[in-house]
Amino acid sequence: MNEDIQNILKTEHNAPAFHYLFFNSDSVIKEVLHGCRNVEEKVDVDSQTSFHAFSVTKTFTAVAVMQLVEEGKIMLEDPIIKYLPNCRFSNPVTIKDLLCHQSGIGNPLPLKWTHLAHEHIDFDYRKFSDSIIMNHLKLKRAPGKKYAYSNINYLVLGGLIEEMSGKEYQAYIADNILNQLPTKEYIGFDIPKSNHANGYHANTWFQNLVLGFLLDKSKMMYQADEDWNGFHPFYNNGAPYGGIISTPNALRVFCQELLKNNGKLLSQSSIDKMLTEQLTLSGKNTGMSLGWFKGTFNEKDYYCHAGGGGGYYSEIRIYPSLGLGSVIMTNSSGMADDRILDQLDRQYLINIK
Repeated sequence: MNEDIQNILKTEHNAPAFHYLFFNSDSVIKEVLHGCRNVEEKVDVDSQTSFHAFSVTKTFTAVAVMQLVEEGKIMLEDPIIKYLPNCRFSNPVTIKDLLCHQSGIGNPLPLKWTHLAHEHIDFDYRKFSDSIIMNHLKLKRAPGKKYAYSNINYLVLGGLIEEMSGKEYQAYIADNILNQLPTKEYIGFDIPKSNHANGYHANTWFQNLVLGFLLDKSKMMYQADEDWNGFHPFYNNGAPYGGIISTPNALRVFCQELLKNNGKLLSQSSIDKMLTEQLTLSGKNTGMSLGWFKGTFNEKDYYCHAGGGGGYYSEIRIYPSLGLGSVIMTNSSGMADDRILDQLDRQYLINIK
């Protein structure tokens, strides 16, 4: 079985290392990890190895927003300008529009939105975030017209969380989500001092040509060996859309809390609302709920999110009606929502009715 999983991953998303988990709300059903977290030194990945989660972070931001709704501090249908007066978009944008990517805000390529680890202490997140938002107040289309993914939606939601909680985004997420998880596995916004997976990108002519259009390779990267180019340690500029760094087991525990009836993070009614697929104003299906994508396997609905970019790729998934979920994290670049878990979960779900 482990060999089958390795073959699937080599076909679907080749990476120096990966860590896959399939679980129910209480325990791990299957765990497979393989490969090197550090190619140059041939250091193996282990159960404590952390990875960048990138856009999987958006599910944490969505949970935080739903917590504020539960507390009565905000309403999903409210225009964001009610809480953030500087967010004067060219058409009224609601909190719900932002969560489900129907705001009409544009989406500049995100790979340039990173800074090296040694620059982190001097990085001004608020200046970065405000500048990006203020430069995109003119919408590409009217809100509710269509689904169109934008990281800026979640920069705005990060500002909302800060405004309504009185805490920095990272502090709110730590206090109200991360520290509530029943695990000692690492999850946070800082690169751990040890056992963090190096990020890599395949050293092929085509892959490097594409990457050259998206980031400053001379600054961000180095040649690790004949097969892989490595990334120097870096941070994502926008914590609310892509800042989480985690072990796969910590992401597993996060998902398990959402599979439980009235877990530590949200009431069941709030989880149900968060996982309701959102339609456009014309009634078109979008495949997107509030912060989670919706899919179907073997006639069972699942809710998921991928996180991809330079050096790393991750996916999380929950099957609420089955009480099951899965996580995959790897240390090679991912540029799209590959739905790798379609293949990996299949062997455990195919016989479930």
